[in-house]
Amino acid sequence: MLVDSTLYGDHIAAMFAKMPTPMRINTARTAAEGFVARELTDDDLELTEAIINYFVNDIDTAVRHAIADAVKECEFLSKEMAMKLALDVDEISSPIVTHSPILSDEDLWTILQTASNSIQTTIASRPHLGVKSTACIAEIGCYSAIKACLRNETAIIGKTAYDHILGRFGDIDPIQALLVHRPFLPEQIVSRLFDFISEEYKQILIERNPVENNTSVQKILNAREKALAKSLDRRMTDHEQKKKSLALEREGRLTATLMLRLLINGNHAFFAAALGHASGISKKRVVSLTSGRGYLGFQRLYDRAELPPYLYTAFKTAMEEHRKATHYHPRADLDNFRQRMIDRIAETYGWEDGMSLEGLMEKLLPKRLH
Repeated sequence: MLVDSTLYGDHIAAMFAKMPTPMRINTARTAAEGFVARELTDDDLELTEAIINYFVNDIDTAVRHAIADAVKECEFLSKEMAMKLALDVDEISSPIVTHSPILSDEDLWTILQTASNSIQTTIASRPHLGVKSTACIAEIGCYSAIKACLRNETAIIGKTAYDHILGRFGDIDPIQALLVHRPFLPEQIVSRLFDFISEEYKQILIERNPVENNTSVQKILNAREKALAKSLDRRMTDHEQKKKSLALEREGRLTATLMLRLLINGNHAFFAAALGHASGISKKRVVSLTSGRGYLGFQRLYDRAELPPYLYTAFKTAMEEHRKATHYHPRADLDNFRQRMIDRIAETYGWEDGMSLEGLMEKLLPKRLH
């Protein structure tokens, strides 16, 4: 929520109203950088927020841009401030919609309703874009935004979105090329594409989307990971966890889907140890990066571990649900909580709710080597 600056309003207005633009730009940038650094006392912080709130409404775009550029990666920026900047003119909106970790899939959907072609395209390129935003881009987005979305391998695109893309631009060769190279196309979309794409694209589509005789292999791999996760659900020292993680890596079994299963099942200790080993940092640091309010630190950790981009949304959703669980009654039904988490993960990928953990994990297993 934006700070109530009534205590400072008259003084701030009197101080800055007649200040030349270059000085207002410098003052706005200094205030915003001081806010992001979190090195201010409570009183100074409140005054700084009031100054920022004042300059966010400055008539000069250069002043507002100075603030947007300074706070674009701030993990504790208020949602109201982030949205105000994101809904400003393109020059101010661009750094926020490009970088801000505050903006949720719902927020991005709201911004897209009135966004220019440039901002649509910028949003379409955001890492780990959610299914609601991609559906909006597919339905109303400009051509360049749809191309950017299809190029974005970390974007979660559901069947409905693909239907919109095919209906609007399916006959255009560059769109067909991007579609056949997408990871994890729904089976119905693969079938539709076969009706009109070239033989060259059909071959690519077959190679990248193996047929259903892989189902039994998926089930076997999933059953093995289920058994492995169960064997890891026991008390171990940090040294034992580190040693076990190393052994699993050597055997090729320290997979992203195993880590996700551990997280969903509540085995946070081994999850942190495994992710620490994969990323080359300490378990203690992993716990710090995965327990705070923001996700920018975790995203960097995830990228450092070189885990599959398509699974990031599942990890983030699972962590969100675990954080919410701290507010539940301590005797809450764990099975119901886990099912809620599974349903939320399924929803982010555009799948049906009510599926089992095994059904979810089978869908999330890689269909091919990346």
